[in-house]
Amino acid sequence: MGKIRKLETIEDFSRALKQGYGVGEGANYKPWLRIQDVKSQGGRSTVQGIKTGRQHHFLSTGESELFYLTEFCDSVIDVREQFPIFPITYTQKVAKLLGIKHPTHPISKQPIPITTDQLLTKRNSLKSEPNFHAISVKDESFLENERDGQKQDLERVCWELLGVPFNIYIGGGINAIKSNNIKWITSRLRDEKLSFTEEQISASLNLIRLGRIDLAALYTQFEYSGIAETADAGGLLQYLIFHKFIRVDLSCRIVENGFIYVVDILQTNEDRQHSAAS
Repeated sequence: MGKIRKLETIEDFSRALKQGYGVGEGANYKPWLRIQDVKSQGGRSTVQGIKTGRQHHFLSTGESELFYLTEFCDSVIDVREQFPIFPITYTQKVAKLLGIKHPTHPISKQPIPITTDQLLTKRNSLKSEPNFHAISVKDESFLENERDGQKQDLERVCWELLGVPFNIYIGGGINAIKSNNIKWITSRLRDEKLSFTEEQISASLNLIRLGRIDLAALYTQFEYSGIAETADAGGLLQYLIFHKFIRVDLSCRIVENGFIYVVDILQTNEDRQHSAAS
C-alpha cells in the first residue's frame, strides 16, 4: 500500500502542499490524506469517480456512503475529499475567536490543518456560477464528546466565514439504502466504458413502464427484443438510471429485492436537461 507520509510539522505541511496534496480540482485534485497515509482502520476504501475520472480516497464507510449520494446529484460537478483549510493561521484565528484550542499533532504538538471530509463544487444550471458546499461525516455519537463537538464547530465556522454552506452528514437508514443502490447503479460505469446508441436507448425506454419492474424479466425483454445481449442488459439499465433517462425509487433495495420501482420516464435529452435545471 505504500509508506505512511509524515505529516507532523509545519515543514511537512508546506512540503505536502508543494507536492500538490490538497490542491487542484477535478482529475487533478490530490486529497490531503489518502488511505495509505493513515493507520489501519475499518471502512477505508477507494472509489473510481465517474465525474472526476480519478480515484477518491475515503477513510470511513460513512464517507464513501456520502460520496455515492453526492456524485449522483446533477448539480454536483466535483467532489474533493479530505480537503484542507489553509492557511493554518486562519483556522487558528477562528479557534481563538471561539475560545477553543486549535487541534495539534500528538507528537510534534504543532497545529495541524483542519480537513473537511467532502467539499462539493455545484452548478445549478449551465449558465450559473459554481458554488461550494462543505460536508463533514460523523456518526451519531460524535456529540457525546465535548472536544469532538468543539472541533466540529471550528470547522463549521471556518467555512461559514468564507461564505460556504456547511452540513454534517450522519449515515445509515434510508441514506445507506439509497447509497447502496447508487453503488450498484454505477458499478459497471466506474469500471467500463459503457455506451449505447440512441436506438438502443429509445427502444429500451419503450419497454419500461411506471411502477414495479422485475429485473430478470426486463433483462429478458432487452435480450429477446434484440436491444442488448444478456451480458449488457444490466449495464443498459444502469446506464439509463445514472443518466436520468428513468428515475427510480432509491429507497427500495434494488439488488436484494430483484426489482426497481420506476417513478418517471424521461424520453428525450431535452426532457433530462429540463428536469436537471428545475
